[in-house]
Amino acid sequence: MIIKLLKNIGIGLLYLLSGALVPVLFAGGLYLSGGFMAGYPVFGLMLLLTGSWFWFLSRRAGTLGGAALRGLPAALGFGIVIWAMVPLPQHDFSEMKPDERFEQWDLGNGRIVSVARFHPPEGVDAKGETIVFVHGGPGAYLRDFDIDFLSGFTADGFSVLVYDQVGAGRSSVMEVSGYTHQANVDDLRQILGRLGSPAILFGQSYGAGVVTSYLGRYGNEPDIRQIIITEPGPLPGADFSSSDGKTTLAENAKGITPADLIRSPRMVLAFLLPFTNQFVQQQEFRGFFSPEMQRAAVASSYCAQHADQLLPFEHFPINLPAMMLIRDTFLEEETPDLTELGIPVLLLLGECSYIPRQYALAYFDYYRFSRSHLIREVGHVLWTTPDGIRLTRESILSFLNGSDSILPNKPTRETRSAFFEAGL
Repeated sequence: MIIKLLKNIGIGLLYLLSGALVPVLFAGGLYLSGGFMAGYPVFGLMLLLTGSWFWFLSRRAGTLGGAALRGLPAALGFGIVIWAMVPLPQHDFSEMKPDERFEQWDLGNGRIVSVARFHPPEGVDAKGETIVFVHGGPGAYLRDFDIDFLSGFTADGFSVLVYDQVGAGRSSVMEVSGYTHQANVDDLRQILGRLGSPAILFGQSYGAGVVTSYLGRYGNEPDIRQIIITEPGPLPGADFSSSDGKTTLAENAKGITPADLIRSPRMVLAFLLPFTNQFVQQQEFRGFFSPEMQRAAVASSYCAQHADQLLPFEHFPINLPAMMLIRDTFLEEETPDLTELGIPVLLLLGECSYIPRQYALAYFDYYRFSRSHLIREVGHVLWTTPDGIRLTRESILSFLNGSDSILPNKPTRETRSAFFEAGL
C-alpha cells in the first residue's frame, strides 16, 4: 500500500516536473545549437517531444480527458516555449534624416563612424586645438543636447569633433563579434590620426573608459594637450559588481528598471544566452528600446526635481548586443596607471549621479587630476539644465584656459574618503 502510494506520488511529481522540463530543454537546445536558424529546429524538436509525451499519457490514461489532465503542466511549459518564439515588440524610429553636419569615415574592417566637425566662426581667434568627444553607452549615441553643448565651444576658439561609435546611432552596424572595447579604442586612435591638430580628449561615462584605455595604450600620441573626464563609469578592467550601489545622497529620477527589460521568456533567454547566439537577432534588439524607454533612461540623468525639464532629442535605436559585448571585453582590459602621464586632467561629477561613487573616486588612484569639481543639481549628464550647462561650460573653459575656476576643487585625492562618507 505504501509502495503504491509513493509510486503514485512520484508519477504525479513527474507530471508536474514535465512543465518545467520543457522550457529548460528548449533553453538547453538553444545554447547547444547557438540558436541555429532562429531556434526553429529546437522548437520543432520540442514540439515532437511534447507530442510524444501526450501520446504516451493517452496510452497510459486510456482516456483523452485523463491524458489532458496529466499533460497540463507540459502543455503550460510548451506554451512558454511558444511565447518565447514570438519576436520582441518593435518600435518604429523615424528614418535617420540626412544631417549635413556628419560625414562617414571608413576606418577599415567594415567599421564606419559618423563624424561631425565644428570650427570657430569667422571673427573668432582659433586656438588651433580640437576637442574630441567620446560619448557614453556603450551602444548609445550622440543626442541633440550633446551636440549643441559641445559645438558651443567653437565660440571660444576651439574646434570640436564628435562621433557615434560603431554600432551606435548614425555609424555602421556590423556582426556582433566586432563589438569590443579594444576596437573602440583603436577607432579613437584612427580618428585622432586624421585630426590634423592637437587634441583635447573629452570622455563622458563609458567614454571615460575609452579615453583611459587609449592613454594607457598609446600615451599622448599623436598630440594630446588636455583631458576632460565627466561622470566616469568603472575603470577599464574593474569589477562592475564591486560597488554597493548608488551612494549619492541626492535623489535621482527613475530610469529603466530590470522589469522594463525582462518582460517575456524571449528576453530572459536573450540575456541568458551568449549575445552571439542566433536566437534573437541584432536587428530585433535594436528595435526594442522604445522612445519612451529611452526618455525614461535619459530622465535618470537629471535630479528628480528637474526630470520634467527633459530636453528633446531625436531617437535612434539602442544597440543592446553592442552594449553587452563591449562591456564584457571592457572587463578584460588592464587598468593603466596614468599618474605619470604628465597631461593636465579635469574631473567633473554630478550631484545626482546614478553611477556609484566608488567608480569615479577610484580614478584618483590612476590619474593625477589637475582639477576636480562637483556640480550641484545636475545628474549623470551635466549639461541638461541651464545651470548645469553654464557651470559645466565655465569649469571646462577655466581649465582649458588656465584661469581660476568658479567652483572649489572638490573632491580631491586627499578628501575623497570624506566626500564619499558624506554621500556626495
